[in-house]
Amino acid sequence: MTSYLLRGIAAMLVVSSFAMCTKKTIIQPKNDPPASDTLSVKESDSANAGFTYTVHPSEWFIDGTNIPPGAVVYVPAGTRGSLLLKNFKGTAANPIIIINKGGKVTFSAPTAASYGFKTQNCQFFKISGNGQSGVKYGFDVNGGNIGMTMDDLSSDFEITNVEVRNSGFAGIMAKTDPSCDIATQRGHFTMKNIKIHRNYIHKTGGEGVYVGNSFYAEGVSLACGTVLPHDIKAVYIYSNVVDSTGCEGIQVGSAVSGCKVYNNTITSPGLSPFASGQNNGIQIGEGTGGTCYNNLIKNAPGNGIIVLGLGDNLVYNNYIINAGNNGIFADSRYTPGPNFQFINNTIISPGDDGIKLNSVFIPMNTVINNVIINPGTGVAIHRMNGDVKLSTANNYVNIDVNACGFVNFNSGNYRLKASSPLINAGSNVSAYGINTDYYGGVRPSGSGFDIGAAEFQEP
Repeated sequence: MTSYLLRGIAAMLVVSSFAMCTKKTIIQPKNDPPASDTLSVKESDSANAGFTYTVHPSEWFIDGTNIPPGAVVYVPAGTRGSLLLKNFKGTAANPIIIINKGGKVTFSAPTAASYGFKTQNCQFFKISGNGQSGVKYGFDVNGGNIGMTMDDLSSDFEITNVEVRNSGFAGIMAKTDPSCDIATQRGHFTMKNIKIHRNYIHKTGGEGVYVGNSFYAEGVSLACGTVLPHDIKAVYIYSNVVDSTGCEGIQVGSAVSGCKVYNNTITSPGLSPFASGQNNGIQIGEGTGGTCYNNLIKNAPGNGIIVLGLGDNLVYNNYIINAGNNGIFADSRYTPGPNFQFINNTIISPGDDGIKLNSVFIPMNTVINNVIINPGTGVAIHRMNGDVKLSTANNYVNIDVNACGFVNFNSGNYRLKASSPLINAGSNVSAYGINTDYYGGVRPSGSGFDIGAAEFQEP
């Protein structure tokens, strides 16, 4: 164990560099995604905008075989039942656009129904609820066992400006579970180029966003033997608001490259998990690498962030507040990569440890520039096993959140006052590619790097 928090001592502690081998307040990050990750879905995007199709309220199933790439599919405003789209095939240059028209569209289905909105064997398409000015979530998926499911070899898609609520299980799901059909198995199908952003997912029975299979390493046992789930490449989950989910707010598995989970606000996940350990804020699951940053996670009954990834995982600039267990928990399962890196996170009042590490198979766990306040066990950084390799530097530990010098913690303003002891007290983390903070401000802005998710910005 390292970095013990001494109760009764309110003085600031900065953990020096060393290496060991032994009604809710919702704050949206201020920085927008890079332009390359931002797609504005409009009819003019389509080279085939002259071809349109209007979905009638009575239609529950549409076969898109004869709908060309670049077409625009309109769903008129009003309340309707579930919708299944099959064989929609756009191209990378000319995706098929599915968009609301004339106002808000509500897909209403009982939770006993399989889905509210589903795709089968679809590729290069965009589902967008921004078809009406002034309507933020033009698609409203209310109910269904799974609110939205991108299934049966669907790939290369975007979901944006959609509200998903009251699902019996997951809110938005994207995966094709492996079966005895070889086309569904690893090496034969790869889901890729996925963007799920600017959606509002709430009151779900299971996960808010559920992407990829959870059993990357061992696969699934079926009558035909053990089969492995497909890979996912290039998945971006960002700028979503997720609230009051039964299991994790966001869970990603089998995303072997190009995975980014960022700029999301997650409050009260894990309210009614159907199995132990499924009550976390964000799960970076088996087979998943990449980055997890600039997220706000509040009131998760389990861990704020749990990392079971490939070992090329960088977790930074996250605010994790009032987690029931650990702020961050890391375990190594299938982990061929070199490092778990936890940098510039701000962890406030976790029920157990600040950062807990059981990642014995990782060559090095790096813990730098984190703020850890008032962990319930009194332990800021916990190595569960002597074989956990650990390098730490400049972590700030205290029992009093007011010592951090936030502008107004209780109202959700986590920027730093000019008097904060976190300013210029961190290690230089530019080598990790971290050059902005949670709010999108440049890092560093002063003579040195600040500790925690926010960087004080000089006037």
